[in-house]
Amino acid sequence: MREALAEARAAAEAGDIPVGAVVVWRGEVIGRGRNRKEALGDPTAHAEILALQDAA
Repeated sequence: MREALAEARAAAEAGDIPVGAVVVWRGEVIGRGRNRKEALGDPTAHAEILALQDAA
């Protein structure tokens, strides 16, 4: 949860909606993301989507 909150803070600092997400496998973070819709101009750049892409 701390990792997700850190991602949310980073999103807020960058001017995006403060949402963060992490993907955990067997106790290890394998993906992370934060909302980047505004920064990227991409309506699909939600934290959850970016975390899954990072984990892939």
